[in-house]
Amino acid sequence: MVRPDEIIRSHRKTLAIAIDRNNRLIVRAPMRCGEERIFAFIQEKEDWIVRKKAEQAKAAIALPPDNLHGYEFLLLGEKCQIFLADRKTVGYDQGAHVLCLPEKKSKERLIKWLKENALRIFTSVTARTAQTMGVGYKSVAISSARGKWGSCSFDNALRFSYRLLYAPKDVIEYVVVHELSHVKHKNHSAAFWSEVAKYVPDWKAKRRWLQTHRALVGIF
Repeated sequence: MVRPDEIIRSHRKTLAIAIDRNNRLIVRAPMRCGEERIFAFIQEKEDWIVRKKAEQAKAAIALPPDNLHGYEFLLLGEKCQIFLADRKTVGYDQGAHVLCLPEKKSKERLIKWLKENALRIFTSVTARTAQTMGVGYKSVAISSARGKWGSCSFDNALRFSYRLLYAPKDVIEYVVVHELSHVKHKNHSAAFWSEVAKYVPDWKAKRRWLQTHRALVGIF
C-alpha cells in the first residue's frame, strides 16, 4: 500500500495527488475528508503513483551542496562538473564539460552566468525558429520561474526560465516552438498542438522529458 508523505487539507471540494520535486507523494484533500476515503483514492491511483515515482527517481538530480566544488549538473542536456578556483571570471570548457567558478560568491556568479548564456542562446534559437515558422514576436526575456519553462504574453513577449538551459538543445527548441505557436493560438487547442507538431513531430517525447526532469527546477 502506497502511503502519502503529506496530506494537505483545505477548502477544496475534490481529492488530488501529486509527486513533488523531491519525489514525495502529496495529497490535497477537503477539510472534512476522512482518511479511509483518502487511502481508497490513493489505492485507485497506485499504478500512476508507482510509475511517476519511478520516472522521477530515474531522472533524479542531486540538489547542490553549499560547496559547489565537484558538483555535477545538466547543462544543455550534458553532465557538467563545477570546479572552484582562485580566479575572477567564469570559464567554461565545452569539450571537457567543465565549468570553473571563482571561489568567492560562486553560486551568485554561476546564476549570473547561466542567465547571460540563457538569454544569448534562447534569443538566437527564437529568432531562427520564428523565421522558419513565419511568425513575429515582441521580445525575448529571461525569468527565474520554477513553475513554467516558458511563456508568451498577449502582446507576444516571450519569457523563458534560465533553468531551461539545463535541457538538451532539441528540448529547448521544442519549448521555443511551443511559445511561438502561442503567437497564433492563445490556448492549448487542437489547432495549437497541430501547429507545434508541424515543427516538432515528437513533441510528446520532448514534453515528457521536461515532466520527468521536473526536479531540475530546484537546481540553483
